[in-house]
Amino acid sequence: MDSPPEMRFAHLSDWHATTLVGGGSALLGLKRLSGWASWRISRRQHHSPTILEAAFRDLHRQGINRILVTGDLTHVSLEQEFRVAAEQLARLGTPEEVFLIPGNHDCYVPVSHERSWDHWCAYLTGMSPDELGADSGSYLTPPRGPQLAPRHEDYPTLRVEGGLAMIGLCSAIPTPIFRAGGRLGRRQLERLENLLTLLRERQLFRVVMVHHPIAATSESSRRALSDAEDLRRVLERVGAELVLHGHKHRRRIAMLKGPSGEIPVIGVPSTSEIGSRPDRRAQYHVYAVRPADSRSGFQIEADIRGFNSKSGEFESVDERLTF
Repeated sequence: MDSPPEMRFAHLSDWHATTLVGGGSALLGLKRLSGWASWRISRRQHHSPTILEAAFRDLHRQGINRILVTGDLTHVSLEQEFRVAAEQLARLGTPEEVFLIPGNHDCYVPVSHERSWDHWCAYLTGMSPDELGADSGSYLTPPRGPQLAPRHEDYPTLRVEGGLAMIGLCSAIPTPIFRAGGRLGRRQLERLENLLTLLRERQLFRVVMVHHPIAATSESSRRALSDAEDLRRVLERVGAELVLHGHKHRRRIAMLKGPSGEIPVIGVPSTSEIGSRPDRRAQYHVYAVRPADSRSGFQIEADIRGFNSKSGEFESVDERLTF
């Protein structure tokens, strides 16, 4: 009997490769004005569209057509930023290849959906209940329409390709000035638990995507996921094979307790960082998943692809991670 095929996918995040030049009166609100000042003084010098395009070139050379993006494509959620990021997404891949969730910077202040997430609707949208099966109706909300992106209340989203189940969570909510935290909410967590249970019964490899870190750390309350502990409890009860996040602009690895073993939780640095600090240099990760013996379920290997400023290209860096 032939072995099940290897599943490969990439994880990118936090590329912030847009400009606030020309933002005009839309920048005059207090929080956006603070964000503009941060961008003007430092952030614009740390994120490079050229590095982002180098990541896209490298990824295309890897022949990967399953690409997961965990948000923060913008700085302060200007409509012009959503339009530019939509063009970047199109260069990265088709909506069928790229699955996106929003980050806190993509919900920086309250903005109408037609001026924000709807520009990315095809990349944010998941499956309908009918596509997953008749027993999934209480776990998934039908897509809103061809031009309408999911709203916070529509999550989790889901895509399934072969043995790979990609579950998108939304922790992006508008927050007051000087805060960058997130929240999932009780309803999203309930639906996630039901969905993870259903996917476990189908013996799929479950990847949970969330923008904010979820491990118990010293993360300040102003930047943290407020219901991270509730999410950890869901995962402890019903499990997942892998959790991916962004937000920190650094590689972060934690292990959470699951019902049948530890769950790797991996954060990826920004995909466009010029390397203002060694641990912040631009990276993206490529995952290869292979079925293992019945007790361990799956073997996971991560290829860390990092930017080389001398060559202007991405390459393998450090040792491969295995789980």
